[in-house]
Amino acid sequence: MKRTLIFLSTLALFPLVAAPAMNRPESLTAFKAQLQTTLTRHLNTLLRDDGSLRAFKGKTSEGNGALSFYLMYEATGEQKYRKAALTLANQVLKDMRATKFGVLPIKEKEKAGGTTIIGGGPPALGAYASSVAYVLHKDGGRIDDLLYVATVLDRFPWNESGWWASTIDIKTGESKEPMSKPSIINKTAAIAMAAGTLSAYVRDIDPALSARLKQKTDTCIYRQILPAQLADGFWHYSLTGNDPNDKDVLGYFMLTTTELMNLQRFNPAYRDERLTAAIRRAQAFALTRIAPMTEPNPGPAGKDHATRGTPSHYSLSEDLKRSFQLGHVLFGGGYRDEGMKIMNAALAHFPIGNAGQDGGHAAEPSALILTGL
Repeated sequence: MKRTLIFLSTLALFPLVAAPAMNRPESLTAFKAQLQTTLTRHLNTLLRDDGSLRAFKGKTSEGNGALSFYLMYEATGEQKYRKAALTLANQVLKDMRATKFGVLPIKEKEKAGGTTIIGGGPPALGAYASSVAYVLHKDGGRIDDLLYVATVLDRFPWNESGWWASTIDIKTGESKEPMSKPSIINKTAAIAMAAGTLSAYVRDIDPALSARLKQKTDTCIYRQILPAQLADGFWHYSLTGNDPNDKDVLGYFMLTTTELMNLQRFNPAYRDERLTAAIRRAQAFALTRIAPMTEPNPGPAGKDHATRGTPSHYSLSEDLKRSFQLGHVLFGGGYRDEGMKIMNAALAHFPIGNAGQDGGHAAEPSALILTGL
C-alpha cells in the first residue's frame, strides 16, 4: 500500500502527453522494472553485508546518495535504505557544522589581483543542502538541524536584485566576485531551489526565516530567471546572455531546468502557471534541440545555441551524466517515448557501485524519475 500511495502522489510530476508507441503501458512497465532493478543493484552495491555504507567520495555524492536512498526507502519500505540515507545526511551535516558558514570547500579559486581562496558554494551547496533537508524533513524530529541548513542558505551572500554569490571564501564568507555581478544561471538556480524548498520545510518552525527564504527565491525566479528565458525555451549561461566559448552551455541549461523542476517537486507552492510554462518551454527545447544529439540518437547538434565548448554529440562514453540529466528533463515534460530511449541507453552504462560523482549523477535522476512515474 505504501508503494502505491507514493507513486500515485507523484504521478502529476511527470504528466502524460501524446506520444508514439513506446508510451504503451507495457513499454513503460518494462522500463520502470529495468530502472528499479538497475538502481536497486547500484544502491545495494554501496552497502556492506552488515548494512553499513562504503566510503563515499565528495559531499555532492553524499548528498545525491542521501536523496536517492531515501526516495527508494519511500518507494520500497526497505529500512536499509532509510538507514543509509540518514547516515549520509548526518555526515554532510557534521561536515557543514565543522565550517564557519556551513559551506563545504570545493577547490582553490583565484580572486582579482591574484589572491587565492578556498572556494565553496553552488551548485554543490544547493544540491547537498536540499538533499539533506529532504531527508530530515521527511524523516521527522530534526527541527534544529533543519533550521541550521535553512540558516546557512539565509546568510549566504545575496543581492537584492535577485541572485546569490557563485562562490565564497569559506573562511570569510565573502563572495569571490563583487555582488553586483550576476551569478551564472545554474548556480543561482541551485540556491533558489534549495532556499525555496527549505522555506516550506521551516514554515511552521520559524515563519520569519521561511518568509525570507521565500522572498529571495521569488525575487530570483520571477525577476531574474524567468525574464531571462528566450522564446525557444533556452536559458543562457549567464543572466546577461553572454555565453563563454569554453563552456558546455547546453549542459548548464539542463542543470538549470532540473533545478527548477526539483523546486516544483519539493515545494508545491511553486507549481504556479508562470513557472510551469517556463519549465515546459525548457523541456520542449531539450526534446527538439538536445535529444537528437544525444546517444543513441545520431544528431544533429543544437547549433543555434552551442558554443565551442558544447560537444557535437553527447556520447555515453564521454558524457554519461548528461544522458541521465536529459532523461529526467524529458520525463518531467511528459516526453516518455524519448525519455525511455535515452534512459535505456544510459542504463546499460550505469556506473554500478560507483561511490563518487559518477554514481551520484546517475542515481539521483534515476530515483527522481522512478518515484515520479
